Amino acid sequence: MPIRAYKNKYPSVTTILSILRKIGLEMWFKYNTAKFCDDKSKKGKLIGTQIHDGIQSFIETGKAKVDTEYEEEVTIALQSFMKFRKEHPKFELETCELALTSEKHKFNGTIDCIGKNIILDWKTGECKDKDAPKIYDEWKYQVAAYVHLYNEVMKKKIKKCVIVAIGKDKVSYDLCEMGEEEINDCFNQAFLPCLSIVNFQKEQKRRAKEGIFYVK
Repeated sequence: MPIRAYKNKYPSVTTILSILRKIGLEMWFKYNTAKFCDDKSKKGKLIGTQIHDGIQSFIETGKAKVDTEYEEEVTIALQSFMKFRKEHPKFELETCELALTSEKHKFNGTIDCIGKNIILDWKTGECKDKDAPKIYDEWKYQVAAYVHLYNEVMKKKIKKCVIVAIGKDKVSYDLCEMGEEEINDCFNQAFLPCLSIVNFQKEQKRRAKEGIFYVK
């Protein structure tokens, strides 16, 4: 899953939502060393990328194989994905890793998977002592943005999306299905306000750099 080189300077969906405060993550940083957090974060991102690569390989070729130094976590995650596929054959997976740009709202995003009349977003996480990984509200805002992005660019009217949280420490998964009303609420009341803040902060930095200040 390569880094996307968009031909513009618009922020990505993930960058936009990064302004949201994450209390759990803040506490994790507070009670662990900087090196531990940095190493754990890098490992998690790499494993997440490799899992996405394996899922993409499965959708495109029918085989979910990926080279990795973290064989245990990636294998468990791909088994979790296959469990999801077996138990939910109704979701027809057609296209994956689609990078698009919204000119209407000026942001970029890469959609994990487009199915038949639905958009799917893969997330990986640890179950720990739970039956399945936790699904976070921020993920709902993210996939809602992808639905609006896809419909704008492709001139479609997709009204459903699914978040699939894939376990990497236990063969398990959880689903969050969203309909049109929830998608629109998450996009209009959560994502767009975050986008406005990001754009405002960017403009403030530009003004400061150019020595433009408010009149007191």
